[in-house]
Amino acid sequence: MDSFKVVLEGPAPWGFRLQGGKDFNVPLSISRLTPGGKAAQAGVAVGDWVLNIDGENAGSLTHIEAQNKIRACGERLSLGLSRAQPVQSKPQKVQTSDKQLLRQPVPDASKQRLMEDTEDWRPRPGTGQSRSFRILAHLTGTEFMQDPDEEFMKKSSQVPRTEAPAPASTIPQESWPGPTTPNPTSRPPWAVDPAFAERYAPDKTSTVLTRHSQPATPTPLQNRTSIVQAAAGGGTGGGSNNGKTPVCHQCHKIIRGRYLVALGHAYHPEEFVCSQCGKVLEEGGFFEEKGAIFCPSCYDVRYAPNCAKCKKKITGEIMHALKMTWHVHCFTCAACKTPIRNRAFYMEEGAPYCERDYEKMFGTKCRGCDFKIDAGDRFLEALGFSWHDTCFVCAICQINLEGKTFYSKKDKPLCKSHAFSHV
Repeated sequence: MDSFKVVLEGPAPWGFRLQGGKDFNVPLSISRLTPGGKAAQAGVAVGDWVLNIDGENAGSLTHIEAQNKIRACGERLSLGLSRAQPVQSKPQKVQTSDKQLLRQPVPDASKQRLMEDTEDWRPRPGTGQSRSFRILAHLTGTEFMQDPDEEFMKKSSQVPRTEAPAPASTIPQESWPGPTTPNPTSRPPWAVDPAFAERYAPDKTSTVLTRHSQPATPTPLQNRTSIVQAAAGGGTGGGSNNGKTPVCHQCHKIIRGRYLVALGHAYHPEEFVCSQCGKVLEEGGFFEEKGAIFCPSCYDVRYAPNCAKCKKKITGEIMHALKMTWHVHCFTCAACKTPIRNRAFYMEEGAPYCERDYEKMFGTKCRGCDFKIDAGDRFLEALGFSWHDTCFVCAICQINLEGKTFYSKKDKPLCKSHAFSHV
C-alpha cells in the first residue's frame, strides 16, 4: 500500500465522490471522479482509500461526517490517501479441446434478484424447457437394419471386416486453476472498474434472450447401425429383446426387415409419423409432448408462446422481459426504435427506453455535487433544482437541511443560524 498526501485548492467542487464510511463498515474510498476536475488533475484515482481529511483520521468518520468535513474545508482541502499496488499474476496455459462446454457465468447480486423475481414467468415443463429434442440415434435409431435371420445367413459368405468403433461421446473437462490465497491488498471491484456502481445500479433490469429449440443434426451415418442394434437389443415395450424379432409399437406387428427405434420402441419406418400432420419422421428431428410425437413445424404452431406485442407465435428467437415473452424485433426502445435485446433498459410511463435515450430525455444532475441522479437515488427538489438528499446542506455550516426550514441567498440554501450571513 502506497500512502501519499494530496492538497486541493478551492473553492468547491473538488471533483470526486466518496463511498463507504464507519456506518457502512467499509473504509472511505474514492468512488467517482469528474473528468478534468481538481481531484483528477492532482493524481487521485478511483478506488484510493481515504486515510485522513485535513489531518483527522477518516476511519472514525461516518459517510455524512466525512462529507460535512470536506464541505467545511473552504478554500483548501488536504487528503491523506492510500493506493493498493496491482497484483500481477502469471497467466496459465490451459490445454483445451476444440469443443468446449459453454461456461455459465455466476450472476451478480442484482441479476440474481432479477432471476428470483422472474421465476414465475420462466418456461414451464411442457413449453420451452420441456421441448426435449431427441436425435434419431440412441433414442430414434434412424438407420435401417436387416432382419436377424437374414443377417445370420449372410455371415458365412461375407469377408470378415473390421469396422472402426464410433468415437465415444465424451464431455470435455474444464481446467480449473488451483485455490489461491486472497490478497488483502487486492482492490475491490468498484475500484478496479469505474463503471461498476452505474452498471449494477438496482434500478436496471436485465433481460434474457433464449433461442427457440431447433432440430439437431441427425446421427452420422456410420454410427446409426450400432445405435439401432444397441437400442433394439436392450429396448423394452415392443423393441427386440435378446435377439428376438422386434414388434412395431404402432401396428403391433412383427417387423421383417428394416426398422427404427424411438423412445424405447421399435417402429416400421413409414409408421413413425407426426401426430398432427402425418409427416414421416424417418430423418430429422422431432418433439415429444404428453406422449404425442410432433415434427418441428407442428410443435411450433401448437406449443410456441405468443408475442406480448403482436400476439403472433414466436418460432425463432425469444426475449423474456416484464414477465412476458416477445419477438426480439417487437421489444424496442420507445425513442430510437432499436431492439433492446440483452441490454439494460428503463421504464417510463409504461414504455421501455434504452439507457442512452433515458438519460438524454429524463436524466437530471444534482445541484450540489454536479453528478447525475441515478434512478433509485434519493433526491429532493428545492430552489428550482434537484439535489441528492445528502447534498442539500447549508452553504456555510454544511448541516443537512432535508425536511427542515431553510433560507436561500443566491440560489444557495442556508440554515436559520446563517440566514443573514454573507455568502
